[in-house]
Amino acid sequence: MSATRAEVRLRFESEDAARGMAASIGPENGRHVRARVEGPVLVLEAEAAAPLSLLHTLDDALACLSAAQRAGRQAGQI
Repeated sequence: MSATRAEVRLRFESEDAARGMAASIGPENGRHVRARVEGPVLVLEAEAAAPLSLLHTLDDALACLSAAQRAGRQAGQI
């Protein structure tokens, strides 16, 4: 059975911000989510065996990014 794949592109204010967000989810990245930075854009590539699993994988990654953004705003870094 082939894997289900998705790519999510998130634009930030700068390349540094995108790199910071990529670093913040580094520990969460497993074999199912890969992150790379293209200028101010953070690109997440996800893969799972089934669509529902892919949804959960992306939901987890986006929840981690959201938490990192909130923490960065509170610390005055974003």
